[in-house]
Amino acid sequence: MNSPHFRISTDLGDRVARLAAVELEQLRAALLLVWGDKVDPPGQVDVIVARNDAELEEFTQGAALEAFLDSSGRDPLMVMAGEGEFLAQHPESLPVQAHELAHHISRFVMVRQPKWLSEGLATYLETVRFSSLHRKATFGWFHPQHYFYLRTHGRLSLKQLWAWDQRPYAIGAEARPYYATSWLWVVYLMDKQPKRFHDFQERLSRAEEPRQAWDAAFGDVPRLEEDFQKYVPRREDSLTVELPRIDPELQVQELDCAEIHALRARLFLRSPGRRRLAERLRLAGQEVEQALREDPTNVSAVQLQAGFTPEPEKRLALARALVQARPQSGAAWSLLGQALQDANAPVAEQEQALQRALALEPEDVDALVAMAWLHTEKGETAEGLAKAEHAVHLAPGRASTLEAYAALLFQAGRCEESVTAQQRAISLLNGHITAALREAAQATQQAMEQKLGEYERRCAGTSPPRHAD
Repeated sequence: MNSPHFRISTDLGDRVARLAAVELEQLRAALLLVWGDKVDPPGQVDVIVARNDAELEEFTQGAALEAFLDSSGRDPLMVMAGEGEFLAQHPESLPVQAHELAHHISRFVMVRQPKWLSEGLATYLETVRFSSLHRKATFGWFHPQHYFYLRTHGRLSLKQLWAWDQRPYAIGAEARPYYATSWLWVVYLMDKQPKRFHDFQERLSRAEEPRQAWDAAFGDVPRLEEDFQKYVPRREDSLTVELPRIDPELQVQELDCAEIHALRARLFLRSPGRRRLAERLRLAGQEVEQALREDPTNVSAVQLQAGFTPEPEKRLALARALVQARPQSGAAWSLLGQALQDANAPVAEQEQALQRALALEPEDVDALVAMAWLHTEKGETAEGLAKAEHAVHLAPGRASTLEAYAALLFQAGRCEESVTAQQRAISLLNGHITAALREAAQATQQAMEQKLGEYERRCAGTSPPRHAD
């Protein structure tokens, strides 16, 4: 099921898919209005609605959650359990969807966020309630579970809350005081310090370092934390927005068996849970093999197969065969362009493939990044940076895209901006990596931090950056 902003895949039938699409479009419209229509995230979010919690458990393996959002792949991915007729019959699932969608949208509003603000805002916004005719949406309802928890256990200090960024793997009971205190800080700041809170968010939207942005917005407020510790939130709603009529155009497309197996492979790879990386790869590989048996030219399956193939020449062969079979697929041409780069193929051939990819899918982030590198290698620095900047605009939640942008900025001699972009990339690694993938995530973060150190040293004048020829 395709709607203007979502691609929904489910085995619960057309009616549930339609309900899900309309509900998510309404929810998206409501969340955008909270930010005063300042942002309208481009592209579509992939949404997988599993039949029920038990079906989702096959992939999450012990992770205590009803839904999740992952922004690390080619497209943002939201996954949830349907439980019958989805939101229409189970309105209690609405907060879960609102929380995850708020995370997605907020990344386009505030490009740098401390974890406490990210989770506090998402928890505040998950309180959304629609009027009976869906003409209004109301936020800010009292969150009794969090408030009564804080009354019993006390509130974390601000210092502890800022340290949450260094504890991205806290889950369950360990994370509860962080979520509860973060929610209450957001409520408190909206109630007692609205202008300064707005200034803080504006600074984050300009990519200021979060602690510096906080100090600039609140540093001269006397006894701020003392006042917060005494604060008692109101129990009535605090924010209501008028909704436009939401009647999205929907397109139904039945998924074939190959696409279903490719979706299952993505779920094994990207779902939270305790399953180890080697086991994820094994299970995903089995799904890809089955998908290719069903259809050797399924684009999603071949993309995954290429990701499992370390040899550049073999990846290139897969991409060439896919383009020959699917010449109207922008994703196929994008895969070919990237494979040609990895194989050090002639520049003209790389450029032709990537131009074709972007002609078919102008918002293909991978193709934009690949083209950005190509421009830079040809000495077309301005063109390369423009492509990379557009990719970051389309996918502000992807660390790999920001890392590429940082490298290109550095090569162009824009030191301070390269440091900021690399810091943003590193911050995205925290909070959405499961414990099972911790080792790989930490290795990635260490490499990125080493690169950040290099940028900072060069920018300090110890040695000048090398410009692209």
